Amino acid sequence: MTKNRTYSPCPSGRESIAGACYLAFQLLFLPSALFWINGQMEIPLNDAELNFFYYIVNFIAVLLIFHDFLARSLRQLLNHPIDALQAAILGFVAYYVCYYAIDWLVSLLVPGYTNYNDESIAALSRGNYFLTFLGTVILVPLAEECFFRGLIFRNLYKQSHWAAYLVSIAAFACIHILGYIGQYSPKELIIAMIQYVPAGLWLAWSYVKGDTIFVPVIIHSAVNFITIRGIL
Repeated sequence: MTKNRTYSPCPSGRESIAGACYLAFQLLFLPSALFWINGQMEIPLNDAELNFFYYIVNFIAVLLIFHDFLARSLRQLLNHPIDALQAAILGFVAYYVCYYAIDWLVSLLVPGYTNYNDESIAALSRGNYFLTFLGTVILVPLAEECFFRGLIFRNLYKQSHWAAYLVSIAAFACIHILGYIGQYSPKELIIAMIQYVPAGLWLAWSYVKGDTIFVPVIIHSAVNFITIRGIL
């Protein structure tokens, strides 16, 4: 280990404030704004196209807001590729061990249960497979990792490791069920949240272990690739 090594690049104060403001906008206003704009178009986009446009907006916003953070994280990756690779492999394997354990338990407790977020992605894929694949595998991982691991986890990690893990895991799980509140029972929503705990845990762990945000981005992208291939 070299003495001049830096650890886990963190978004700057300016990036964190801008990122928090945009995340609030993304959650509260962006979907409604895009739906309204789409409704005014002479030829509206279909669901897959509109969803991809949403991904594009978030991806561009992340590049603009976190460009310094991403540049520092990329340098960290290039300076220590072996450490990053080890963290990516360990995090990937640990995620799937936990994922399949929880999936097995859910199948015992709630036979026939399927994750409705996966079902939604499958439906979008049937509308436009290429755009859904590109958005899910390429655009989403970078955006979500910058927000949930970079903005939330890394900033809290400086104050409390436990708080960083708990809050980021909860936030990551909640974001994946927000669109389904009111459509499914509380029991189904809780089960869905639990299914995202392994991802929230091991993506955060791999960020610390690999010292660069690109480690969880790579794992996230690989998991999404396997998922979208498996649900078609």
